[in-house]
Amino acid sequence: MVSDLVLVPAMLATLGVVGVYTGWKRRAIHARMAAVTPTPVRELATPGVVELEGTAVPVGEPLSAPITGRDAAVAAWTIEEWDERGDASRWREVARGIEATAFAVDDDTAAVRVEPISKRSTAGKWTQTTGVSASDGVRIDDVLAEFDSFPTETAFDPDETPSERIRRLHDDHGLYEDTGSITNVVDAGKKHGRRRYTEQIVSPGEAVYVLGRVRDREDPERARFRPEDAAVTTPADGPLVVSSQDEASLEAEFESSARFRLVAGGVSTVVGVVGVAYLLL
Repeated sequence: MVSDLVLVPAMLATLGVVGVYTGWKRRAIHARMAAVTPTPVRELATPGVVELEGTAVPVGEPLSAPITGRDAAVAAWTIEEWDERGDASRWREVARGIEATAFAVDDDTAAVRVEPISKRSTAGKWTQTTGVSASDGVRIDDVLAEFDSFPTETAFDPDETPSERIRRLHDDHGLYEDTGSITNVVDAGKKHGRRRYTEQIVSPGEAVYVLGRVRDREDPERARFRPEDAAVTTPADGPLVVSSQDEASLEAEFESSARFRLVAGGVSTVVGVVGVAYLLL
């Protein structure tokens, strides 16, 4: 009986640790943002970490967003699957991605190129993708795409035929198909294997924020360069951040989210550990 009771505080402690970890990650992102201020593009002359705000101008053709087909300079998406196992039911993220064509940030003083991005992460049949820095968006490895909202664009039951665009996205991720679940015969709610698809973009001509490392495009070791010869890439000490939000709202969002998760996670961890100790001692 005691062992069953221990599960509750143990779960609280686990959730608390996760909360502290995600809060710490978001605090690190906020600290990097707060350490620099937006630089006019015309003043870019030496390598280093920079914040840029301006208009996204594709270099060449814009990309086609994989779920909606909208023209985009940057697109980020997730695929979630409704998972029913025993008494547990939840949405499990099975794929995520970030794609960006080469585009320029134009702030009316000059324009600087941001290098293309192509990131994919796909889960197995029993696992899920992870990423803890984004509030409304996606992080994969060293790239973070953040938006003010991250809406569900469409959804399909496991035995429905998705659109050609969605099928191409499945193929692109090498995503397994999960159909014919016996639970769906009697399931009156969401069917096991139902998938929903979120997507958000930075459109051509839309305001864009970029935090990255600027360098000479042809010679990364060059000490000085002109903005038209420069390129923005991933920093060595943190992710490349791309967003349709402005600097002030991004910093405020990450600061408040980090504070809440650190405090709530710390309280949950302490309560859980004390609860486990009380029940076992």
